[in-house]
Amino acid sequence: MLTGENKQQLVSKIDGVILQAISNSRDVAQVLNLAEHFGKFHWLNTTDRWAFPELERHVFQMVEPIISDLVVPSERTRTLHVLSEGYDIGGHTPLCVNLIKEQKRRKEDVVLAITRQATKTIIDEVSDASIPVIHPKGVGIERLKSLCNIFLSSKSIVLHIHPDDIMAALAAMIAERNGIHCHFVNHADLHFSYGPSSCSSILEITWASWITSQKYRFPKSQSFLGIPSSTFNVEDLKKTGNTSIPSYPYFISVGGVQKYQLQQSNKFVDFVEYLCGKKNQNLILVGPSDRTPFAKLTEQAQKNLLLLGIQDRTQTLKLMAASQAYIDSFPEGGGTSVINAMKMGLPVFGAKSKVGMYGDDYVSENTNDLKNAIDLFLESGMPPSTLNERAKFVDEHFSIGACTDRLERTIAGESIQIPYQFDTDSIDLTYYQKHWLEHEKIYIPPFIKINSSNSQ
Repeated sequence: MLTGENKQQLVSKIDGVILQAISNSRDVAQVLNLAEHFGKFHWLNTTDRWAFPELERHVFQMVEPIISDLVVPSERTRTLHVLSEGYDIGGHTPLCVNLIKEQKRRKEDVVLAITRQATKTIIDEVSDASIPVIHPKGVGIERLKSLCNIFLSSKSIVLHIHPDDIMAALAAMIAERNGIHCHFVNHADLHFSYGPSSCSSILEITWASWITSQKYRFPKSQSFLGIPSSTFNVEDLKKTGNTSIPSYPYFISVGGVQKYQLQQSNKFVDFVEYLCGKKNQNLILVGPSDRTPFAKLTEQAQKNLLLLGIQDRTQTLKLMAASQAYIDSFPEGGGTSVINAMKMGLPVFGAKSKVGMYGDDYVSENTNDLKNAIDLFLESGMPPSTLNERAKFVDEHFSIGACTDRLERTIAGESIQIPYQFDTDSIDLTYYQKHWLEHEKIYIPPFIKINSSNSQ
């Protein structure tokens, strides 16, 4: 079976093959392509490689002579935010968009650069806020030159990039060498990333994010950003006359399919059987739409489970506001929806590794503890004082305004500490790596040929 040590050996083999190919190549375009595949390989596979600044420097030394004639304008006023890709779903894109729109509201000169692509919805939302959206031109080296010119025309840079975006990481290195400070938003905090060691600071989103950077990413400086909650009025969300909002009591969970890992793990499915079957509770899932992984649920559980697939953000918030409690996705969880749930005053439950988010003490160590927590909640509810305290704390410290304040103070040179306490010893930094090794699924770059039926 391709698990455990066998899987780790295959990872090491592929890692070595790509690195050898990069080392042997003198074709810059080929090296850029290989480096992107290397980053994607370690990111999508949740391996134990978190960063590789030596590789970044090697690629940089190859491209630097080709782009050494770039000119830095003397007048630079704008803050440049950089997205690799922009999506209508998930928490990655709204974190960037909300920050940039808030800075624009504060009369800051802000611009958004997209290195790859974004949906029309995202482009329109940013453009409607009178924020310029720019794209690098060309392919290969020409694209890198274009991106470097975009970076060098900025006063400061905030990176919201994908872990495999080697182009943006190289442009950041050029900017830093020219005295332009770059700040790396550590979105993929538990995965491989290009860029953080080259930037003036890493903007962290959780305690786990902070300590993994200290241990694996070689930061020049760290500062806390946090995960901003959405802007909404809970009572207004509850007043909706939308007939698509169920009138019966229900639990809700929101997340991309990958967070539930339905193809690799039965943990979440088994919990659904307990909640919807044994406890006869209704559960709405926003994100997943394929019922195949739930096919073996009992008739009772099937009846109580509603899969809505992807919903727009406003509808998702309305569905959350009308629910009786929020179930964080697991085995992988955390993110914007948890913060929004706490801001709404919802009880929050989950079963995953502690990641150091505010409110992580809601999260159970395992699914048995989660079931016990659900039982207790169904019997006696949750103290309103606890929920009110959490909602107030999130509103004060994780609003878009509060997160933007921390961003702007970081750009000004401060290092902002995390505004809540957490037992860092309770965070298992290798949790997701170990979990990934337990199943056979693996992403292999398309140019790698492995003679194993289990590795497809």
